[in-house]
Amino acid sequence: MQLPVPCYLAATSAHAVQVAACPSIQHHGRSKLRRFVLHHTASQAGSRSQQLVTRALQTEEKPTAQKKRGRKKGTHPELPSPANFQQTVKKSFTLGGLGLHTGEYAYIRVRPAYADEGRYFVRVPKGTNSDLFTIEDPIERNMDESLSTDPATTDEENALQLELYYKYLHAQAEGFDGDFEAYVTQEIAQPVIDSMPPEDEANEEVVPRSKSDNVQEACLASTHQQPHARFCTTLGDGDDRVQSVEHLLSALEGFGVDNARIEIEGGPEVPIVDGSALGWAIDLHQTQLCPAQSIAPSKDARSDKVTRKVLAPKKELTLRRGDAFITFFPEGTQRLTYGIDHLQEAPIIGKQWFSWAPAEDKHYRWHIAPARTYAASLQAIMSMRQNGLVKGGTEACAIIGYGNRWYEPGQVRFMDDEPVRHKMLDLIGDLSLIAEKGHAGLPMGHIIAYKADHEMHIEFAKQLKASCSPGDWVNADKAS
Repeated sequence: MQLPVPCYLAATSAHAVQVAACPSIQHHGRSKLRRFVLHHTASQAGSRSQQLVTRALQTEEKPTAQKKRGRKKGTHPELPSPANFQQTVKKSFTLGGLGLHTGEYAYIRVRPAYADEGRYFVRVPKGTNSDLFTIEDPIERNMDESLSTDPATTDEENALQLELYYKYLHAQAEGFDGDFEAYVTQEIAQPVIDSMPPEDEANEEVVPRSKSDNVQEACLASTHQQPHARFCTTLGDGDDRVQSVEHLLSALEGFGVDNARIEIEGGPEVPIVDGSALGWAIDLHQTQLCPAQSIAPSKDARSDKVTRKVLAPKKELTLRRGDAFITFFPEGTQRLTYGIDHLQEAPIIGKQWFSWAPAEDKHYRWHIAPARTYAASLQAIMSMRQNGLVKGGTEACAIIGYGNRWYEPGQVRFMDDEPVRHKMLDLIGDLSLIAEKGHAGLPMGHIIAYKADHEMHIEFAKQLKASCSPGDWVNADKAS
């Protein structure tokens, strides 16, 4: 299969990551980000960090005088997180690209919504949002083209790296808990993203629902049995369906976007982007959130923060299928644990476990969002294609096992456990459908999943929600 060169790149705190996308997948207003090239390789951390410093220094750009002034130097937008009150996006953003399984192009625009509206998809006519998008050719880069052999340049880079390392040691003494690569990313990559000036600081006006809107609610009631339900989550049916919603919904849940009007134009499938939720996460970080307003006519009522509730089941629940299972245990926090086993068909993946608690661990943006979808082997990809799937995907949208190694090691972002992190990303997206309008999707408690798939995630979510009473929905500030 042919692999297009990625067209825009970004970084996470734990890795210099390559946000691979098809040539047709572009980010509106992210030209600076596309030119900020950081390449993550499978070599040792020291080598990765040196390449990171070199490429970052050579490709960093300053905001031009013609652009609006951005944030003050040294300040960063905080990562949005779930709150005790309902939230929505401050401004809309648009992303377009190919659907992994349909191969059809679609535009997605995430817009603010009122409190208690929840997350919902709206089919819009051709031309509604496509003009908000810029199609550009991919940037082709050779692995070594930006690595100079000039001794003077190398000495300068080594001095800069040494200076950065001293700063890193000082930051560690001040409480920084990441590795050197994470520090370099924070000091060089993130400021470039942060320096992109906002178009407007004011919150965007909410578009109210219309009776003529073709709406698919992002809830369990909208899910239907589909021929390939194991591989993706679909809302609605037939021509009105919205397919592969899990990555986008996972990012919205992880960032605390409880209410959102999601407009889809073109194909029926949410774009695969780079196979992870990082593209959505970057836009949510840049866009920021605000309290979701009530639709009440009173000005005072509109300014109030609307309470957010969380489902807190009181009983244990287990769903089994063969040796796969998903279990819920009541607990005073939200906690997820996932396990996979590909030891036989993909020793490079083997057996993996990963656990994440939003209130205790690093933000979704760092721990979950960058993890790409994966396949245990090339044969697994070809099998899906023969069954009418993966019509629009490329190797750049997934990491693929190849026996004892990766088919493309340079695409791997988490060397030890990226596949299981992606399974957790999928689980969060599917559990987000538990949400009542405007409230939390992730329940309060510990969910342990092993060798499950999307179909099993949805069935478990339905059983868990059905086992609860209205009294099990508690205010978020009193849930723990």
